[in-house]
Amino acid sequence: MNRRRRRNVLLLLLFYSIHAVCANRSDSTLASTQSGSSNKKSSKVVKNNLKSIQTDCTRDHFHIQLDLGKPFKGVVFAKEFSDECRASGNMSSTISIMLPTSSCGVRINPRENDMMEMSVRIIIQMDGKLRQQVDMEKNIRCILPSDKMGMEVEGMMANVMEKKRNGRMRNEVNLQAPRVRVWLELGSNNGAGAVEVGQATTLGIRALLPGNIGVRVVDCNALDGLGDTSQKLLDERGCPVDEQVMPALLMRQRLAEEGWSKPNEDDLVERLFTSTFPAFKFPDRERLHIQCSIQLCNGKCPHVDCNKNDPFIMSSDKQLAKIEVFNSLAVTAPQIELDRLMQRDTKAEEDEIRARRQKSEGVLCLSSSKLAMAFAILGLIFLLAVIVAVICMLKTRVDRRKAAQERGSIFSSGSSTQSSHTHSHTRTFGTKLLIPYGSGTLPYGRVY
Repeated sequence: MNRRRRRNVLLLLLFYSIHAVCANRSDSTLASTQSGSSNKKSSKVVKNNLKSIQTDCTRDHFHIQLDLGKPFKGVVFAKEFSDECRASGNMSSTISIMLPTSSCGVRINPRENDMMEMSVRIIIQMDGKLRQQVDMEKNIRCILPSDKMGMEVEGMMANVMEKKRNGRMRNEVNLQAPRVRVWLELGSNNGAGAVEVGQATTLGIRALLPGNIGVRVVDCNALDGLGDTSQKLLDERGCPVDEQVMPALLMRQRLAEEGWSKPNEDDLVERLFTSTFPAFKFPDRERLHIQCSIQLCNGKCPHVDCNKNDPFIMSSDKQLAKIEVFNSLAVTAPQIELDRLMQRDTKAEEDEIRARRQKSEGVLCLSSSKLAMAFAILGLIFLLAVIVAVICMLKTRVDRRKAAQERGSIFSSGSSTQSSHTHSHTRTFGTKLLIPYGSGTLPYGRVY
């Protein structure tokens, strides 16, 4: 019984200890979760919001005014054009930026009711020098009414006045020059505003104008949006420079307003010039800008054979006006960008290896085991050198002792021989005497 009670008590103690440990772990987990959530709440970034956006656009300019609701000291710029198309804040809550529609990434899209939509992506950088998470990117749009798209051709007013004078109608009070609408469309075959390099892209130039006005598209150029880099697509005659880059334009014509009456030469017609080409881009830009000149002629424009070197010559009475049209398109190159990134990474690795080699010139790098082995070998060599040096020193001492003993034996034998020879010689010749000489003679002389 006592054993059972002890066993039960031990089991109860073990159970309570395990329960206490689990409770402590759960409390610590809950505390860490709460602290983590509080840290997340404290590290949450407060994003900025625009209070209002006002736009005003014409054929040539795109005006944007932003209200941030607080003092602004940063910069506003068109995406990818941070240095060329920008405006700086002056601690005011509002900031304005004026963009030319022929560059800075401004895109033009046709809309219903003969209206045009201009769009541009802008970056609102809250600091004047630093890019931060709180910065904003907005796609700003502006609707351009049809009346602002039209242009009066001054050269045609004289023709209208002449026709009115020659006709039965003499009232010239409300006479106005005909308005011409010309614009450039650029995009993929399905109308998308972004394509990849090599994708089929359509360039379309539409012109709404009286039927008695001739149209010819000339001087088409691909631009980087800054004017620094350009590629000519059509020359001054309207002929393609390289048909692999941009083929020749095809023209279609239809009446802008069809009715029951007989068509008149003054009726509005729509002329469409199209060309399909594989998309391309400049290496340092993601947007492609195309700009073309539209030559308006009084009557039909002169015909030019692009297979020959015929110049595009037109008399002064034939020239009415020249209109510039433009548009932009986002062109991406995933494979090219990937290759560029790979080349950049490879170059960085090569530069790092080259830097390591330059730093490690004259430096021997060994592992710990090899270093210990090298020290052991060096110690063994040093020990052998000491042993050899001791042996050489002992041998030198032994050799010196032997040489000294040999010299001593030679001298002793030589002295004994000389003494015996002298003794015999004195017995033969007598004793040797040294006597002094007189003055002026040698000091001593030998007498036998």
